[in-house]
Amino acid sequence: MSHQARDIPKDAALEGMHEHPEDISNKARGHKANLSNPNTSDESKERSKRELNELGGEQAFYGKQENAQNSK
Repeated sequence: MSHQARDIPKDAALEGMHEHPEDISNKARGHKANLSNPNTSDESKERSKRELNELGGEQAFYGKQENAQNSK
């Protein structure tokens, strides 16, 4: 039986499923840094805004998640 490679796009629902909070926070920090960098294009900043929102906005940052849980 021959196996051929198939071009299957990532399922958005499963993307990042196994990421730890620290990994998500690191991604969020990178996008936040891009937003404050005067040398990046407006297009790049728009992408970072979208990505940061998809990661959870301000709640994507690891320390803020813990602080929100502790304040309840």
